[in-house]
Amino acid sequence: MYKRILTAIDWTASTEAVLDQTRHLASLTGATVLVLHVRATDFPSLPSILGALASQALAGEPAASDAGSVAQRMVDDAVAVLSTAGVQAEGLLLESTPGYTPRAVLDQARETEVDLIVLGRRHHDGPSALFRSNVADEVSRHAECPVLIVP
Repeated sequence: MYKRILTAIDWTASTEAVLDQTRHLASLTGATVLVLHVRATDFPSLPSILGALASQALAGEPAASDAGSVAQRMVDDAVAVLSTAGVQAEGLLLESTPGYTPRAVLDQARETEVDLIVLGRRHHDGPSALFRSNVADEVSRHAECPVLIVP
């Protein structure tokens, strides 16, 4: 069914569930997985930094000194989780200007000819929710393959 899955992570609360769904689908289908994180180049994401720093602290490793290193560590950790479960996975860290994350995910999906995109839903609260689009919503509207949005 699926031969290649692109899993987009951002290390928010849904990332663990996204990786769990990816592991399950890849195990069932024998698909390989591309773990993708798109980092905005102007500022690091606070949840991304905190998640990676927590992971490093638990592993007893020194903290990375820049946002790019933290983001790469996040991707490497996700690949390790999948690989430990017997899933063939590789990681990719891309940089993008703010607001272009959906386009970066879609471009990578097209370039690597994936059969499925798996990503989490980030919920926006308050008045800003009226004006901000969600990466998952944008990707699902424009993807050329099926998209699994994990709550």
